Amino acid sequence: MKSSINSNNVQSQSTKRNRAYWPAIISVLFLLLTWYFITEFTNLINPLFLPSPVKVVASAISLFAGNLVVDVFATVARVMIAFLLSIIVALPVALLMSESKFFKRLLAPYIDFIRYIPVPVLIPLTILFFGIGEEAKIILLFVGTFFQIVLLFDSNLMNVPKDYFDLAYSLNFTTFQRLKMKLQAAIPEMYDNMRISLGLSWSYVIIVELVAAQTGIGHMIKEAQRFSLTSNVYVGILLMGIIGFISDYLFRKSYTKFFPYKK
Repeated sequence: MKSSINSNNVQSQSTKRNRAYWPAIISVLFLLLTWYFITEFTNLINPLFLPSPVKVVASAISLFAGNLVVDVFATVARVMIAFLLSIIVALPVALLMSESKFFKRLLAPYIDFIRYIPVPVLIPLTILFFGIGEEAKIILLFVGTFFQIVLLFDSNLMNVPKDYFDLAYSLNFTTFQRLKMKLQAAIPEMYDNMRISLGLSWSYVIIVELVAAQTGIGHMIKEAQRFSLTSNVYVGILLMGIIGFISDYLFRKSYTKFFPYKK
């Protein structure tokens, strides 16, 4: 009897989740049909500015038959390397800032100063110091991500409830145990902020790849713009959105797996 009730509950939840996706699916289909109708049956918009979805699909097939897979891999690799480096460095720095007022007062002005500097402004200096290789691109992405995520991590660590520390004091925790407890309490919110920060990396990667890059989606878009291949530009834009959507979806799904108590 109990197993039957549980099975019905699971089916009910699954049905509700499936229904929740229908508005998004319908809206996407509506946009695609509107786009197709406007570009194929009217002359409202010049095809140079808005090619038909059929032409965009044909361009995508042609690009994938060429070097687009290499471009996608190069862009994803740059984003992930810079993103992981940002997390690896930001975590101990944020922990240090949350533990020591001295280090927070020392580092906070520099972090606040640099995070307000637009990444494109740093491109000339980065090329001057590191050339036009992969190092320069990853450093630019790192700068664009690290100084934002370190403040988010610091805020998460500072917002750990005081009751946790009272309990740690009562149980006579060592410094290591207390820091471990602090991280465990803050990690769900930190993980959520990682998802937000990943979007920052994707927003900067195109800017980075527009300058002195031989591979990448940004490079492909620049070359398409250079030869007025608008459909290729749309392929690049849509591809960036799809990759970003998939990465965000994986983050959200894995959140419930890592932190089931946060459902």
